[in-house]
Amino acid sequence: ITCPGVLLKDKEELYLNVSVLGQYKKTQCVPAAFPLFFQEKLVFEKVFADIVDPGDLVELLELDTAVLELIQLVPPVGKILATYEENTRDFLFPDPKRTCGHHGSDREILMKRSSSFTGIAPKLRFSTSSLITESLLSSGRSHIQ
Repeated sequence: ITCPGVLLKDKEELYLNVSVLGQYKKTQCVPAAFPLFFQEKLVFEKVFADIVDPGDLVELLELDTAVLELIQLVPPVGKILATYEENTRDFLFPDPKRTCGHHGSDREILMKRSSSFTGIAPKLRFSTSSLITESLLSSGRSHIQ
């Protein structure tokens, strides 16, 4: 995450909180100085037991919202410095013109600053990759998952 010219007044560490498909993951904490480097892979897995048609999966992903939050560990509960929200379909499967970089999968987005964050909006560089597989579940097991 880059934010040229911005110095954080609080010195507590920061992390990135990511919510996709109802699952929440967070990165390791990094020092409070831009640029912030989160060299991690966050893996989200989801089984859609009732989805048979790929079109239904597309609709479900369009209705879900992926949320990224840049959070600083300022007591008592942490402070959200910036956020980014997008429907999960576009987040996981970006339009080809929105990608850049060597492998075509790197993306850059501007996060939305919170009211307490001074300076320009942070820019987040990241990549996503998705794997969709078909699985056959016995009727008894599909009710459990």
